[in-house]
Amino acid sequence: MTAAETATETTIISGGAPEKPQGTKTNRKKFGKPSTRRWQRLVVRLLQFAGGQLQRMPRDRALRWGYRIGKVAYLAGGKQRLYADRNLRLAQFPTHSATARERDRLIRRVFTHFAKTAVDFLRGPALTDNGLQTLVRVEDWHHMGDAIAAGHGVILLTAHLGNWEMLGRYLISRGARLTVIAREPEDPTFGAYLRDLRQSAGFVVRDKGNAARDVLAALKRGDVVGILPDQNSGDVFAPFFGVPAGTPAGPALFALRTGAPIVPGYVVQLPDDTYLARFFPPIVAENTGDRAADVQRIMTEANHRLEGLVREYPDQWLWLHNRWKSAFERKNAARAWAGGTEDADSGAYREALMRWQPQTDK
Repeated sequence: MTAAETATETTIISGGAPEKPQGTKTNRKKFGKPSTRRWQRLVVRLLQFAGGQLQRMPRDRALRWGYRIGKVAYLAGGKQRLYADRNLRLAQFPTHSATARERDRLIRRVFTHFAKTAVDFLRGPALTDNGLQTLVRVEDWHHMGDAIAAGHGVILLTAHLGNWEMLGRYLISRGARLTVIAREPEDPTFGAYLRDLRQSAGFVVRDKGNAARDVLAALKRGDVVGILPDQNSGDVFAPFFGVPAGTPAGPALFALRTGAPIVPGYVVQLPDDTYLARFFPPIVAENTGDRAADVQRIMTEANHRLEGLVREYPDQWLWLHNRWKSAFERKNAARAWAGGTEDADSGAYREALMRWQPQTDK
């Protein structure tokens, strides 16, 4: 282990650029829906009970429970099933002629995958250092190690793919200090439960409200900042599976401002239920002086890199999220689609909209 690894702090945030200026942070606990808070409080009680049980049983048995839970979640998650099916139609995946039944088989695997990774998350406090070394192996660490050694800070580009929580544990095992900057749930009890689980792995949890300042400070110290920019945003529109996707600009903006390299890294699950940490060559973040064009180029490459991983591990990406929502909002038409939604030249929009709308094929 290098001295740079030992001294490195890793900050993982879900999203990108700051959502609000300083001083305008919304009190989500105050304005969150009471029904949401009640639901989250019920969930945390169930998780506290389940987590204790799962930590006491062998991992293979716990994962079998996770598989069963995933099947139940599929039946209960009607809205998420609709999102996933719509996303798969829009992306024309796994093929442009895939039937509803073929898409449904993939969606079922997505539910069971994330239920099993949730089991590993809940079992985290019982995972020893030796257990982690047995569970996770690494491929091409030198991409991250070399970037760390350069001393300019590193932006770790990851996603809701595989098991991103296990990625954090792996980084800690390499001597990194990990700060998780997360959006607080409406219910403080639920938030405290998630925070305690992460801190049991050595994570330091910070509220997302002032993430930008924390990120810039971490990069200035030469630390690593991890960002998950694969969920819906209105920052920039970059192709993802051939369709404009609203993408957080954070990785590009931070790289352009600080000069820190962007290194993609993910932890994916293998057929034997162990994990593989994979790191890839840095994304070039050249500052040409045209900020908008630079951000567009960088995030287009980021989406391209992620798409390759999703195609390789299709049942390990969060298809259940409404990923392309912003692209079909009228306020974004001029930025997302050439010619906008009203322009007759926008054939790409009309074609995508037809795939986006509900269908009844079997």
